Amino acid sequence: TRRCAATGRCVRGCDAPLLSLILSGFLKMILNKKMNTSIAKLIGFCAAVIVSESASAITYNTWPNSTAVTTADGSGVFGENLSGLFYQPAAGSQTAVLWAVQNSPSKLYNLVWNSSSNTFVKSTSNGWTNGKTLRYPNGSGAPDAEGITKAELSATDIYVATERDGSGSNRFSVLRYDTTSTATTINATHEWNLTSDLPSVGSTNLGLEAITWVPDSYLQANGFIDEHFAAVYNPANYPLHGTGLFFVGLEANGKIYAYALNSDSSFVRVATIDSGHAAIMDLSFDWDSGALWAYCDNNCSNRSHLLGIDKVVGSSTYGKFIVRKGYSRPSSMSNINNEGIAIAPAAECVSGIKSFFWADDSETSNHAIRKGKIPCGPLF
Repeated sequence: TRRCAATGRCVRGCDAPLLSLILSGFLKMILNKKMNTSIAKLIGFCAAVIVSESASAITYNTWPNSTAVTTADGSGVFGENLSGLFYQPAAGSQTAVLWAVQNSPSKLYNLVWNSSSNTFVKSTSNGWTNGKTLRYPNGSGAPDAEGITKAELSATDIYVATERDGSGSNRFSVLRYDTTSTATTINATHEWNLTSDLPSVGSTNLGLEAITWVPDSYLQANGFIDEHFAAVYNPANYPLHGTGLFFVGLEANGKIYAYALNSDSSFVRVATIDSGHAAIMDLSFDWDSGALWAYCDNNCSNRSHLLGIDKVVGSSTYGKFIVRKGYSRPSSMSNINNEGIAIAPAAECVSGIKSFFWADDSETSNHAIRKGKIPCGPLF
């Protein structure tokens, strides 16, 4: 075996061509009867070693910062079912906001940092005091809100991933809401119902769980492959999609699905991605480092997988997102039911570190939000 000079790993890009060469030559020599049994066994063994290394399990590194994880909300503020987070940094006169969704009751929260209590508290402006109740576009229902994200940070809309209507049957939808409304109950302006395009699941509680948005600029700069067109991704092929793709996670199989969500509520699946998890609870794209974080809850020991686009020419996964690194949960945080994550931007880095947030669906010890740290800059 050998190490890939570009990545230091014995997987995918560098070894795939080597393995192909060994196997093709191996086959030709056997067919031409030019190889004795001993040599055949030796080459077969070497090829098997490469296959074994390529398919090896993900190695989990210790959490990349030793700062103790602390609670970041008041006691008993939310109750259970806080499931998704998105951190929107301050801009101009707008303070930073930690957006959060709750699936039961179906609520959207605008949370701001209180420096006196060192906790996130509910904003008291514009009707946000008790959060806002979410409805489908026709004003009905109780969307089981599991994940949340924004696209362009300057826009006022926000996107919520849902897996069903209340306790009803599967309805894997992405809902768009206008956050400028002063109403305490808000109807979705758009719905992209992905149910027919995603695998069926055996339980109504194993559906669409995670969502994040990845800008076209990143996808193009890194040679992302559009599986729908079987070509390098070209945003012009989706004139109604905006300026990026939405990545959603299905809890039942741990897969990530990239979609162009069009302004007319139509959609196109652009890629299917293996998160490396058997189940997935949230996604967060770190705009500064280019890492796609895929997170699993206490059922996976709160492990994180960091994905990036494979840029190794000749790799079988060239242009696709692959798992580049794995992290165990911080040692100061127990294995709790974290279903949401969010990441602060590089603009908030202090001494080379920035904040990382978790949402605990079970509100362990009466707290649903926790705060830790990660290094600024690339992690792989």
